[in-house]
Amino acid sequence: MPVNERILIDGMNLMYKFPDLAFCLGEYRLQDARDGLLAHLKRYYAKKKHSKILVFFDGKKDLTSDCYSEDFGEFSVHYSHEKKADELIIGYLNLCPVPSQCLVITSDKEIVSFARRLRAKRMTSEEFYADWVKREADEDETEFNHLKEGLTPSSETDYWERQFLP
Repeated sequence: MPVNERILIDGMNLMYKFPDLAFCLGEYRLQDARDGLLAHLKRYYAKKKHSKILVFFDGKKDLTSDCYSEDFGEFSVHYSHEKKADELIIGYLNLCPVPSQCLVITSDKEIVSFARRLRAKRMTSEEFYADWVKREADEDETEFNHLKEGLTPSSETDYWERQFLP
């Protein structure tokens, strides 16, 4: 099936919205923060099969790497090297044949403004994080309810029927 939507994520901007990832960044553990963001995104987008998801990070993959792009499961991960990730996102939007099929996730005003001019969909990093928290809570509650159903004591009649009836 063809890709319907392209989701462009400003990785560094979004990482600061997740407390666990912001903590990693504060301790200069950039790779842990990047890996954590990709894990959060993988879970969030697990059911979104007809979207192309592109994550843009500032800088290099690591100090000695010359990697500019790589696949991470269903995601396409891009490193800006000497440029800013913002430039890569704007460049991608500029070259995209149908920008209105793009969703840009960032709180960077320059990118949001550019995306608006091209009529691309926009979501702030704060909105994404709030939606992520809500979805995680809903999934946790669903999982808890399934567990609870399995542990719910049956009625006394059910108990005695299981004891004496074949």
